[in-house]
Amino acid sequence: MRYSITAKKDATIYEASASMNSGIDEILELSKIVSSSTTTNVYNSRILIKFPLEEISSSMVAGIIPSTSESSAPKFELNLFTNDAHQLAYKYGLEAFPVSESWDMGKGRTMDKKVTPGGSLKYEEEGVSWQYRDGKRFFATKWTTGSATYTAGTTGSFATEPGGATWYTGSGYVGSQSFDYEATDVSMDVTDIVNKWLEGTIDNEGFIILRSGSNQGNTIDEERNGIPYGDLLFFSTDTHTVYQPRLVVSWKDREDSLSGISAIDVTADNIVDIRNRGAYKKGDRVRVDIIARPKFPAKTYSTESEALTKYKLPNLSYWSVKDMITEETVVPFDSQSTWISYDSNGSYFNIWMDQFYDERRYKFVFKSITGDYNYPTTETIYDNDLTFKVVR
Repeated sequence: MRYSITAKKDATIYEASASMNSGIDEILELSKIVSSSTTTNVYNSRILIKFPLEEISSSMVAGIIPSTSESSAPKFELNLFTNDAHQLAYKYGLEAFPVSESWDMGKGRTMDKKVTPGGSLKYEEEGVSWQYRDGKRFFATKWTTGSATYTAGTTGSFATEPGGATWYTGSGYVGSQSFDYEATDVSMDVTDIVNKWLEGTIDNEGFIILRSGSNQGNTIDEERNGIPYGDLLFFSTDTHTVYQPRLVVSWKDREDSLSGISAIDVTADNIVDIRNRGAYKKGDRVRVDIIARPKFPAKTYSTESEALTKYKLPNLSYWSVKDMITEETVVPFDSQSTWISYDSNGSYFNIWMDQFYDERRYKFVFKSITGDYNYPTTETIYDNDLTFKVVR
């Protein structure tokens, strides 16, 4: 099974505008301003993002999702989708840590200024910023700064302006992804961090995402050295597109009951359809039954019609979901989490519909292989416009 959730809140905090809030910006930004060859005049931005885990936690309690202590424990992946990128370095890295202090998202935008009672223009300062966890305007609670004041097991850092949030460090408290002249979308394994939240080891205050080496003590610090690494812009949870940040949970839920049903061969000369296509309601948890039969069945002598014979997809078969408009893959093929099951009724898989956008059309795509998943001997894709949509 593969399921994803969208963020509850997010914001970018800017070292160069230390009290500015960007809580309802449609963009999340990792940038670095270098005004000299030293670290004296360096200003970074960082991303804060929090996902609600109540649905996942309750599903674990109910036994629907394996618990973090089981051998089949789920994996968690942080996905950010690129809006734009400028002058990126050939190689760079990103890190994610669990935030150690609470913060308020706020309602500011980076491009909006408002008139103060004195007639001047200034940015929105209500909500999280580089200096403040809850905004300068009312409560003015600053982020903890300075090694002498950090809570045990937590840290923080900054290049020029004090602040920039605090986070947990140590084994199991970091996710990372390296980029080497490749696509800039983030697909980061954050399983260890999410497990800490689900197990109650630390409170879920969300992730902080920053450039590699920003954790104090690292020898290569992409934030505090004098090297520009370009600007990365991602869609935020406030975007009006289908590219909101997502936390993906995946686990193996495959059933392999002895059914006595013959499998079709891995060939394009097959008919593959689904029984319950059409519209699903938001929140539906659906078993999708697959109809599979050879296009040209072998002739046999029988007292029953060939049309009544049940078939299943080959053992190594997988499902995927594509957006009908963009043709982009929404749920990718995966060797474990999208492995198709089968029982006495044939092939099937389970899917949760509240991870898809309302009133938007998608389609199921299937893949059957022989050999190894990563290096298949043969591979057949069944893309037959098996469409569905989620209705409000």
